[in-house]
Amino acid sequence: MNGFFIKRLTPRTTIVKMQYFSYMFVENIEKMIEKNKALLESSDFLIIDVRDNGGGTDNGYQKILPYIVTGPSRSVGVEYLASPTLISTTEKYLQGLKKDAEKNKAQIEDLENRIRQLKANPGKYVNYDEKKVRIESMVPSVKSPSQIVVLANDHTASAAENFLLLAKQSKKTKIIGIPSSGVLDYANAMFFEYGCDNYKLLMPTYNSFRLPDYPIDNIGVQPDIYLDESVKDWTQFAVDYLEGQ
Repeated sequence: MNGFFIKRLTPRTTIVKMQYFSYMFVENIEKMIEKNKALLESSDFLIIDVRDNGGGTDNGYQKILPYIVTGPSRSVGVEYLASPTLISTTEKYLQGLKKDAEKNKAQIEDLENRIRQLKANPGKYVNYDEKKVRIESMVPSVKSPSQIVVLANDHTASAAENFLLLAKQSKKTKIIGIPSSGVLDYANAMFFEYGCDNYKLLMPTYNSFRLPDYPIDNIGVQPDIYLDESVKDWTQFAVDYLEGQ
């Protein structure tokens, strides 16, 4: 099957597969969730499979959150190094958004504000939000599954690990699998020119305020239930766990 689908596995359990959170897939993910709204709302149990999801943007999972949340969620922020590469890359991305200015109005305004902050602080670290911790209250879906399993493995990375940290805060959600990739403390990597045409230097542009107290890099987000190598079918394990078989 492809990297995105929603389907009923049993009369009580539905699975959502999301293998990418890249910008190019955000609209497809949103349409998929909206199209299957009735299915999600009528399911007793939900499995969200983010195995092998290498990340992308946090926008990639926003539409599924109302089916997961049980209360306010806490997100620890990051600070960006105001480098010429980050500024130029952000400006290039902004120009692309302006091709559909009406649709992307809010994101354009946000990026323009970010660019102003970066240019005003060359060589320094910039916290766009001015707060180290953000607490968000999202309205849960009126109807949603009563219990949720998120499947994650060692190729679940970056923005997908952010998703795991949010999912862990839900009272009705369990992470099942193995520790995630562990590439979240220093992220938003970009290519930097350094005077050698034969090689490119890939470097992160931000570091997390979780450091040094709660590192994820080289450790990963830990599952609530670890699946050892004897478990061959993770999806069936999740169904049996949810349905109590």
